[in-house]
Amino acid sequence: MLQAERLEKIKNELKNKRFCSIKEIAQVLNISSATVRRDLKQLSDQNQLELTRGGAMLVLSGTAQEAPYSIKRMTNREEKVRIGQRAAQLVKEGETIIIDSGSTAVEMGLALANHKKITVATNDILVASKLAMSKEIDLTVIGGGVRKEYFTTLGFLAQLALQHINADKLFLGVDAIDIRKGCMITNMEEVVIKKQMMDSAKEKIIICDHSKFESVAFLNLCALREIDLILTGKELKREFYEQFVDAGVNIELV
Repeated sequence: MLQAERLEKIKNELKNKRFCSIKEIAQVLNISSATVRRDLKQLSDQNQLELTRGGAMLVLSGTAQEAPYSIKRMTNREEKVRIGQRAAQLVKEGETIIIDSGSTAVEMGLALANHKKITVATNDILVASKLAMSKEIDLTVIGGGVRKEYFTTLGFLAQLALQHINADKLFLGVDAIDIRKGCMITNMEEVVIKKQMMDSAKEKIIICDHSKFESVAFLNLCALREIDLILTGKELKREFYEQFVDAGVNIELV
């Protein structure tokens, strides 16, 4: 099979499934895993797909759409671990923090597990599960209806709880960031709760991987001037980084 034919078949598989593992592609095309990796790398270089841990996912044109959590968890995993670890380092003993939902937030939860004498409020069930066994961390789960398949609490009860919380820092997740449009998300239900989180915290810190700088999402959440710090991976393109620095945005690559 010619490479051009293989590449087209790989793209068709991704269009149908959104995400494919290297093993799945190798089986469908009856080729070696090494060949799959080379083909995926070429398609990634052409910005036609995004490499993930053990496979690839489709790059969508237009406005960003929210991927299933299982895919989010695998995408840019190593980068998210670094961001989570750096975010945890910013938390000082005695502070109260809010951790928003998301796969990067889960990595932060893992990194925070051994912290001492902090108070954490989160609307992410998976984040809470990483912190629930800590004897030193005072953990509050922001209650509410659970968003299916995303492990997130939302709705009236969550909003009511946030009205009574005062935090030193918020670690916020977003779906897209643009130098002009600011911070954006895809899900309408999350707008209110994220804004309330921002109102409840003195310092707002975004934690997101570099891919969020390469797309636009459905809903505007806030302007960049409302954010105190953006933590993202060193994979971010230099041109994007320099645009944000030149605009006076506090951004840190890890």
